Amino acid sequence: MRGFVVVRYDDSGAEGVIPHLSPGDSVRLAGLAGTADRARFLSGRTALLRAAAAEGEPAITVDATCPDCGAAHGRPRALGASGPLFLALAHADGAAYATAARVAVGIDAEPLDTPPGRRAAIDDLAPGHGDALRRWTAIEAVLKADGRGLRVSPDAVRVGRWRAALDGRSYRLRSAQTDGCRVTVALSA
Repeated sequence: MRGFVVVRYDDSGAEGVIPHLSPGDSVRLAGLAGTADRARFLSGRTALLRAAAAEGEPAITVDATCPDCGAAHGRPRALGASGPLFLALAHADGAAYATAARVAVGIDAEPLDTPPGRRAAIDDLAPGHGDALRRWTAIEAVLKADGRGLRVSPDAVRVGRWRAALDGRSYRLRSAQTDGCRVTVALSA
């Protein structure tokens, strides 16, 4: 993993991703009525494709078919990669954050100016020591890497400084402050 990619919602290059959308993503895009929703969606797909390219896979297609309902809002998968390639996406504060890796990976982002009430809610959901945003983004990133997301209780994730654990599996953590957000990536160890 080389890190993560940030694409602002107002990135004019995001429109260039339209010819590379999967059939499901094309249907999803057509159903988005608002300009803001469209910009958010296209920025996310652009970030995923740029992250895959940074991992040496410039020609993949992103498939986000939900295993439960078949709509294009599930966990992103890389189709057409030369080998295993895992994708992860998060949105925060007007930007899409994406990462790609050869092992299971997750990413989460939270604005640094998160209000005190939300920070208190994070402490209630995931009590612990240290910065609440770092702890929460680590938990979310691990749950995304795991693949079950919030179907697993956040308190099942044990977060350390550089590692986290869930159900006996270990994850390496990388966390940074960038573009007004705390961003954490979790990689299966």
